[in-house]
Amino acid sequence: MDTPSQVTRLMDLKELASQWKVSPHTIRSFVRQKKLIPTRICRRLLFAPTECERFLREQAAKSSR
Repeated sequence: MDTPSQVTRLMDLKELASQWKVSPHTIRSFVRQKKLIPTRICRRLLFAPTECERFLREQAAKSSR
């Protein structure tokens, strides 16, 4: 392989909650409301950086209205 593959690191629920400075319950609430779409592996909720960015952009657009 000539080009290195880019691996996307998925964040788990606790990592994302810590990064956003909210509780894990808040993240689960966003998932239940279908505002934030996780990748599920078994029962674990994992979040792709692109999905997190999409969610934050949508929230910023709603707050600027």
